[in-house]
Amino acid sequence: MRASTVMKMEVEPLLLSVPQTSQTIGRCVASIYELISAGRLDARKSDGRTLITMESIKRYVTSLPAAQIAPRPKRKPQHLRQKESIAMEG
Repeated sequence: MRASTVMKMEVEPLLLSVPQTSQTIGRCVASIYELISAGRLDARKSDGRTLITMESIKRYVTSLPAAQIAPRPKRKPQHLRQKESIAMEG
């Protein structure tokens, strides 16, 4: 008899717990509850647990503004900085 092969399907969860949501979007648990109370995340109750819909998590993430990060200032190479400090001392 041949062993049967079971296909593994990756299924995206419909609901995440508050700690899972916190880890997923990189915000603390308190922030997740604030987002729920502000109506930015849609929460459901199941057996006393608060669960957040994946749809509302995606909607929240896409509503965030793009990060505006300034370019890093260029520094002089280490050997030039050392020469300047020696010249200032002498």
